[in-house]
Amino acid sequence: MKGRSVLPLREGVSPAHAPLLRLLAEGRGAELSPDPVAFPHRYPDPRDAEAAAFLAASFAFGGVLQIRRFLSRLFDLLSPSPYAALTAAKPVGRRPVAGLSHRFISSEGVYRFLRCVRAGYIEHGSLERLYVAGMEGDAPDLRRDLARFLGSLRDRWGEDLGRERDFLFPRPERGSACKRHNLFLRWVVRGPDGIDLGLWRAVSPRDLIVPLDTHMARLGSDLGLTRRKTPDWRMAEEITGSLRLACPEDPVKFDYPLTRLGILGVCTASRRGVCGRCPVAPLCSRRSRIPR
Repeated sequence: MKGRSVLPLREGVSPAHAPLLRLLAEGRGAELSPDPVAFPHRYPDPRDAEAAAFLAASFAFGGVLQIRRFLSRLFDLLSPSPYAALTAAKPVGRRPVAGLSHRFISSEGVYRFLRCVRAGYIEHGSLERLYVAGMEGDAPDLRRDLARFLGSLRDRWGEDLGRERDFLFPRPERGSACKRHNLFLRWVVRGPDGIDLGLWRAVSPRDLIVPLDTHMARLGSDLGLTRRKTPDWRMAEEITGSLRLACPEDPVKFDYPLTRLGILGVCTASRRGVCGRCPVAPLCSRRSRIPR
């Protein structure tokens, strides 16, 4: 990004806003699948939707089909109510979870993860109340509050399997971008708008941070949303800050349509002619480097 500045988005109507607004308009009414947010949408009970959102977001890594296969098996195990299964007097044991693994997370790791989430529910009744307990009356600070929330769950893990524990419950205070957990917060805080669920009131959409993975990091660079090179919490903050200039009250509303550019194969950053189908191509530095 040498020689380029962060996208000069300004409040009000401006040429810089037009591609982002077009992106939002084209994404309205889109089919949720294959995005993992489709899983919590299965449940009309807000308690089930909250639990399903945390489970789905926590395992939203790897290929799209791989994620869907794992989550389908997980929610079959917890059927018909994830909340009831997690809070039942007799919790889900190791035997039903045996063989249920996802990439490098073993079946024992899945079992321990469910046990940690169950403990949070048993103590607080909901994940929102667990999150609020970590705020301790302080002014909102998403990085601090998310660190406390994840820490309270991580502390219940037990010994061994440290790599799996730290991946499933990462540490934003150490710089982790916490993509999957910022994704969970987006789902439960924003909306309801047909995509995000709008289940929580403890966090404002204004304070959310964009879920940052390798695709969003590349898009952030290509669209001039960040100058940073390392995909960490600070890059996520910088991309969010650029989007906040376009929509101060809800900067993360651009996340879903941006990430679907990659999921649906609209943006490959290499294929001839693909830029003609991309709503944000006018902002993209890579467009001029794609062979014509």
